This record gives sequence, structure tokens and C-alpha cells, in this order.
Amino acid sequence: MHRRWMKLAVLVAVALVALAAPAVAQQTELGGKVRNGREVTVASGETVQGDLIASGGTVRVDGRVDGDLVATGGQVIVAGTVTGDVLVGAGSTTISGEVGGDLRAGVGQARVEGRVGEDVLLGAGQATIASGAQIGGDLIFGTGRMQMDGTVTGSVVGSTGNYARGGSVGGSQRVNIQQPEERREPTPADRAVDVVRRYVSILVVGVLLLWLLPRLLRGGADNASGRPLPSFGVGALGFVAAIVAMVLVVLATVLVAVVLGLLTLGSLTGMTVFAGILVLAVLLFLFLLGLFFVAQATVGLALGRLVLRGEDRSFGRGLGALALGVLVVVLVAAVPVVGGWLEALLVLLGLGALLLLARPGRRQPIEPSVSKITS
Repeated sequence: MHRRWMKLAVLVAVALVALAAPAVAQQTELGGKVRNGREVTVASGETVQGDLIASGGTVRVDGRVDGDLVATGGQVIVAGTVTGDVLVGAGSTTISGEVGGDLRAGVGQARVEGRVGEDVLLGAGQATIASGAQIGGDLIFGTGRMQMDGTVTGSVVGSTGNYARGGSVGGSQRVNIQQPEERREPTPADRAVDVVRRYVSILVVGVLLLWLLPRLLRGGADNASGRPLPSFGVGALGFVAAIVAMVLVVLATVLVAVVLGLLTLGSLTGMTVFAGILVLAVLLFLFLLGLFFVAQATVGLALGRLVLRGEDRSFGRGLGALALGVLVVVLVAAVPVVGGWLEALLVLLGLGALLLLARPGRRQPIEPSVSKITS
């Protein structure tokens, strides 16, 4: 259950950044050497002197680039001529023109129909070297599926799930065809190892908190055992608030970056996007740390106290209660079918118990103690 939560949180963050990136569009800079926009085109008959860096929903080169091309976007099409190397990161790319140097692409779908003077390096879900394609160097790939119908002067080296060859290869050919692995059910030994790993991970974090921040961990355990319903409710609200906070960081970053882009402050725009991604990464790290380790260690300490029925103000007694309680939490989470749901409830309980520590009015006033001393 905790792995699914982690994957979901990471995917949400990545999706938010990916959705925000196209909105940060800038005007053409550096004399046309850097081009951003919804659609970036080097028209037929146009020549770009030197390297070109292009990013957009669609990047299309029908003209000529006298240098290297670095292109990112949803779709990258090279129907003209690039005298240097081509580096592509996109959803799909089609090379129907001529590339004088190397072609390196990390894409979902790749199709090479034209001529590449040197090596071709492809990382793609599906790749096709068409029958009219010519590669002057080696073809190196890692793909889910490869259709090789063109002409390769050098060697072919790659790994793929499905390989079909109808063209010619001048050098050697070493293609590793990977067979899909059969998914097997975890054995009792696998489950036991997983439980031990989770137990050790949560216990290590709990021991560090008990050593470095004992008031935080013990205060959270007090709330979890003494105020379980408020803790659970605050935990659910805190989980939602954390997701909303990360969304607001993305929206604020996009808004500021768009304003700076309209003011043609390109360098500040890049710094703003970098800072926003950095803040989002920090928030995501703290959120996952609190969710999967700190919250469970807090509930573990509370459960350990209930089992031992004693105070844990010393480090040794606290460590014993923590070790026993975390074991209970991990074993509950390992229960088939309902274990994941029980773990989610315990996580929300621990998260809310920690958040309740931030409520105002917790500190004891100092004045009475001072007055007693002075009297």
C-alpha cells in the first residue's frame, strides 16, 4: 500500500511539472539560436548559422541548420538538413531529411527515413529504420520494438523486446531480444524479508527522532493515544493540504515565470522555474518522509506504551516501547487484504498527531516560574 502511495505522489508531482513546463514560453532569444513556443519551425529556405536549441509542442526543421540541433517537445521532425549532431527528447521524432553527424534520441516513437552520416543512438518504446534510411556509422538502441529495414554501414548493437530485420548491416550484429518475465507471486520468505526491511527502516527513523527530537516524537505519541479521533481528522486534512500546497507551488511558479517571460527576462524565468522545482522536490521529500516513516514511528511509540503500560521518559524505555510498537504497526500492515487499509488509517493517525503539536497555546508560560524564583 505504501509503495502505491509513493508512486502516486511522485507521479502527481512529475505530471504537475510536465503540465507547467509548456506554459513557460519565451520569445526568441540570442539571434534565433534559442527558440521556444507552441510550434517552432525552421522554414524551407531558411538557414540557421551555428547551433540551434528548440523547445515546443512541435519542432520542425524544413530548412538548414549549420551546426548541432538540440530539440525537445511533443513532436520533433527533421525534414531538412542538419550539418552537425541532433539530440532529441520528445514524444515522437521523424528524421526524413539529412543529419551530418550523430543522431541521439530519447523518445516514445522514433522513425528514421533519411540519411544520418554517423552513429544513431535510440532509446524508444518503438523505433523504425525505414527501407530508404541510410546510417553511416553504428546503430545502437534500447527499445521495446525495433523494425530495421534500412542500410547500416557499421554495426548494430541493441536490446529490444521484438526485433525484425529486413535491411543490410555492414558490420557485426549483436541484438539482445528480451523475453518478458513471468510475474510470480511473492513467497512467504519474500513477504517476511519485506516486513523486516520495513521494520528496520521505520525503527531507524524512530530512533533518530527519539534521540534528536524526543519532544516531537513523544508529543505526537501522546496525541495519538490521548486524542485519536482529532488526530485522525487532522491527519486526513493535512494529507489533502500537503497535496494542495504542492499544486500551489507549481501554479505560483508558472505564474511568476509567465510574467517574467512577458517582460523578456529570460534568465530570471529559468531561475524561477528551477527554484519552483527545487521547492516542490523538498516538499515532496518531507511529505513522503513524514507519511511513511515519521507518522508510523509515532503510532508505534504510542502502541508500545499501551503494551508496556509504563512511562518512557528515559531513552532506554522509550526505545523498548518504540521497537515493540513499530513491530505491531508493521505486522498489522502485512495482514492480507485489509493490511493496506489499516496501514493507511495508522498513517493518518500519526500524521494528525504530529500536526496537532503545531496548535497554539502548547507552551507553558514562563512568568509564574520566574515570579516564584524572585519571590
